[in-house]
Amino acid sequence: MTKGRRVNEEAVDIDYKSTQAFFDARGLGSYINPLSATMYQDEQPELVEKRDVAEKATLASFPGISCVESVLDMGCGIGRWAKFFADQTQPPVYLGIDFSASLIEKAKKINVKNGKKTHFQVMSVTELEEKKLIVPPPYEFVIISGVLMYLNDNDCLQVLKKAVSLCAKNGRIYLREPLAISVRLTLQDVFSEELNYNYSAIYRTEDELNEIIKKACADDVFYMQPWKKLFSDDLEKRKETRQKYSLLCRSETL
Repeated sequence: MTKGRRVNEEAVDIDYKSTQAFFDARGLGSYINPLSATMYQDEQPELVEKRDVAEKATLASFPGISCVESVLDMGCGIGRWAKFFADQTQPPVYLGIDFSASLIEKAKKINVKNGKKTHFQVMSVTELEEKKLIVPPPYEFVIISGVLMYLNDNDCLQVLKKAVSLCAKNGRIYLREPLAISVRLTLQDVFSEELNYNYSAIYRTEDELNEIIKKACADDVFYMQPWKKLFSDDLEKRKETRQKYSLLCRSETL
C-alpha cells in the first residue's frame, strides 16, 4: 500500500493493522482530557468537553432513552458512554467492545465506579462473535459512534448487518459519523501533526452511507431518521466533513 495518500472519490481500502496500531498507541497515551484518547484535539481539552456534552445532550433527548434495559457500544474506545447510562435512574446493562486492549484497559479504569451493570470486552466489531459476548443479545440500544469511518466498505456493511441482527424487537441503533460534505475522502496512512501519528480513515458522503445502510437493513424492517448535524458550527474544525447522526429504529414511532 502506498503511504501517505489522500484519495478523493475513489473507493480504496485502508489498512486495519495501521489503524489498530494507532488506537493502541492512543490507549497508552496521557491527555489533559482523557476523552481525547478517542475524540482527539489533544491540545484543546475544552473543545473535547463541549463536544462530549453536546453529543450526550443529543442522546438524552431521545424518547425512552432512560428506560432502555440493555446497551451494546460497538467500538467503545474508553467507554465514554458507560457513565451516561450508569447515571440513568434505571441503569441498563451496558457492554462496550473494542479491538484495542489498551483502550479497553483505560475504559475499565475510568469506569470502575459505574457498578456491576457496566462491562467491557476486547473484541473487534469486524470479528464479533455473538456467543462470546459477555452480555448476551438482544440489545435495546446499539451505539456505533465514530466507528464506520475506520471500516472498509464491505466490513462497514457487515458490521451494520450484525448490529441489526443484535437489536431487540423494540431496538434502536444510534449512528454518528463525520460525513464528507462533497465527495468521499480516504486518508491512507497520512501523517497528522495534530495527532503526531499516521492516520487512516474513510469519510463517506451521506448518500454513500445511506446506500450501505439500506443494504444492511434489506432483510429487516428498520426506519431511518434523516441525518442531522450534531455540532454547532463553532464546534466543527474540519473543512471537508461534518459530524452527523441518525437513528435506525425497528418501530416507526420511536
